[in-house]
Amino acid sequence: MSCRRVFRVSIGLLVVTLVLTPLVGCGPPTRKARVPFPTVPDPLAETGAERDVEGVTAGPGADLSGLDLTREDFSGLDLSGANLEGAVIARSWLSRSKFVGANLAGADAIAVNAYRTDFTNADLTNASFVGANLEEAILTGAKLDGADFSFTYLRGAVLDEGATSAANFAGATMPDGTIGN
Repeated sequence: MSCRRVFRVSIGLLVVTLVLTPLVGCGPPTRKARVPFPTVPDPLAETGAERDVEGVTAGPGADLSGLDLTREDFSGLDLSGANLEGAVIARSWLSRSKFVGANLAGADAIAVNAYRTDFTNADLTNASFVGANLEEAILTGAKLDGADFSFTYLRGAVLDEGATSAANFAGATMPDGTIGN
């Protein structure tokens, strides 16, 4: 057999192998089973997680009242019992944080990302969460008198019964949020 013929046969086999190999084992795509949505999301902040923000240690019981903390990253921090009264935390990242029993009365939290954040028993009186992402957030026991949640995304959020009458939820998206008793 000539060299050319061997070369052509080799190239032909290579092309056939490359073309047919992806087709082996093909079929309809396998679909993953949909995981049911949890009733009470589990924030991932470690107890006691803290870090320095604007020269102040942001952690459990911290006093951040009245500070301008716009665009700060509080993700994964434990701010349980912290005082953020009147603080400006607009456009900040609060994802997977704990604000259990924290005071956010009058806080400016416009457009924050608070995915899976725990606000259990927090004081959110007159706080503004306009345009915020509160997907899977826990707001059970939170004081919501006069709070503004206009145009907020609340998919999977957990709220107490009657919470929607205490605060403004005009234009908010809450396709499958849970309202407890």
